[in-house]
Amino acid sequence: MDARLLKFFIAVYEEKNLTRAATRCFVSQPNISNGIKQLEEELDKNLFIRHKKGVELKTEAHYLYPIAKRLVGEMNSLSHIFKERQFNNKIQIGVAESLPQEHKQQFFRTTTNLCESVEWVTKDIGRENEINLLVREWKHEEDLFLPLWKEDYVLCIPNDNPLINKEIIELSDLEKETFIHCPPCEAHKQCLSILNNETNKMLTIANCSTKTETLTMLMAGLGVTFLPEAFVDGWYGFEIKKYNGPRYFREVGLAYPRKSLRNPAIAQIIEYFSKNELKTNKFTEFGYYLK
Repeated sequence: MDARLLKFFIAVYEEKNLTRAATRCFVSQPNISNGIKQLEEELDKNLFIRHKKGVELKTEAHYLYPIAKRLVGEMNSLSHIFKERQFNNKIQIGVAESLPQEHKQQFFRTTTNLCESVEWVTKDIGRENEINLLVREWKHEEDLFLPLWKEDYVLCIPNDNPLINKEIIELSDLEKETFIHCPPCEAHKQCLSILNNETNKMLTIANCSTKTETLTMLMAGLGVTFLPEAFVDGWYGFEIKKYNGPRYFREVGLAYPRKSLRNPAIAQIIEYFSKNELKTNKFTEFGYYLK
């Protein structure tokens, strides 16, 4: 049924006059009259009794009116529903701290464009989330893991340290240097292993609970440290130096229980990144000298 005919009917029913109904609908009176006649033919019922002063409502018109109002109201609301994006794909995601902003921005930008009308609920990483963006070592044993990017750990030297002038740092050069450590860091044990194998004179100046605190100590010039390359990109007070030694890195990706794939938005994200790389705008891999 033509929604326009129902709108004509509603106008005539409420105005009880064809001329006023035509003015309200921005059409001519013959259009209203023909529309009502067409509607009556489709329903095989007479809705109005016409007379010189207007129209008289029949029982059939009283019956049709609330139905017509509901149908027209629902049809009018359709465009608003989709414009307001009320059909949201909700995803509760845990996001680990210390991940590079550029990578996180590109992840959320890509996935939001990928999934129509997605609504994000961000939390600290944990098992209560449908999916977590984190370092591989932090995932729960039973969760699946899809890697998105790798970050090299780089040697950071404060600007006032004499080693800043060396083109390539030997690990033996780090003897007697003060080190800033981050014990909760996923690469802390790797770092200690490298240093302890090469020098017996490592001096600890600070043990920090987060990478952000480690970065603060580094920028203050307290000592040298290893940090993810993308994490330190853009900060000041130190330089990244090439070193002759083992390379180590962290792998960042999506950890999720299999049941989370029941969420169509998450299933779409996993399928996409299974076939496509996460593209970033501003970070290129740093060259290292390896043993």
